[in-house]
Amino acid sequence: MKINWKKIWSFIKSKLFIAIIIIGLISLSAYQCSRIRELERRQQISVQNEIALNDSIRYEKLKNGELQASITSYVASEKELKELNKKLYDKIKEQSGDIFSLNNVIIQLRQDSTILRKYLTEKDKVIERLLKIDENTYVAPWSLTYRYDSLNYDVFAGRTYIQIGNKDPLELLHVDTEMISRLTQIDLTWGQKVEKDKLRIFIQSSYPGFNVAQMEGVLIDPNNSPYIKSLLRKKHWFSGFSVGLGISGGFNITTGKYGLVVGPSIIWNIYTF
Repeated sequence: MKINWKKIWSFIKSKLFIAIIIIGLISLSAYQCSRIRELERRQQISVQNEIALNDSIRYEKLKNGELQASITSYVASEKELKELNKKLYDKIKEQSGDIFSLNNVIIQLRQDSTILRKYLTEKDKVIERLLKIDENTYVAPWSLTYRYDSLNYDVFAGRTYIQIGNKDPLELLHVDTEMISRLTQIDLTWGQKVEKDKLRIFIQSSYPGFNVAQMEGVLIDPNNSPYIKSLLRKKHWFSGFSVGLGISGGFNITTGKYGLVVGPSIIWNIYTF
């Protein structure tokens, strides 16, 4: 088969070939920009996870008086999380369904006698009369209510057993004290926030003695979650105006010929994808 170099050269010099080259260069440039953005995104996540690996709990007293504890969160796919934090990975695997965010917090409640005396509700403090069990043993039911505010409180109920050691002189012996019920309500607020370009998990409460012994969390990379993707803005028709670089056919009024026009353009979008 004989190659027609003349036609090939004619095609290379044509405006169509030039347009194809321009479109190709624009496409390559767009691909490179997209790739650079993805590399920058991965780098940002890498820095986030490096900080999370070495971060410690930070405490902050809020304007409303509540104590907030926060720590840098991981951002990773489940596969990456297995390498970063096996403990969190195992907790995700314990759950049913697709997990896109998981936080683990160990809370301690530390209260001394000063705090307990301050919030003891005297009107609800009940020590009932001694009930005789046998000849030498009595039991005293009791209940104590500690109300810290309208949302945080503790209600304890129990029994104390007393035995008569000697009758003359009278000697009372403490045999046992048991708690038979406890009702505790703690108001907690927790979530995730972006602070100084880093994702942090936080938990806060006004409960006296509230303290966080350990906390860690992970946001599963949204790009790896079909469910999260389903919540994002979909491809749709008629999304409004946009500005960009366009290539279109046109008519040159100075030469009286048709040709390709390349340049900035204002476009009304019929379909966004």
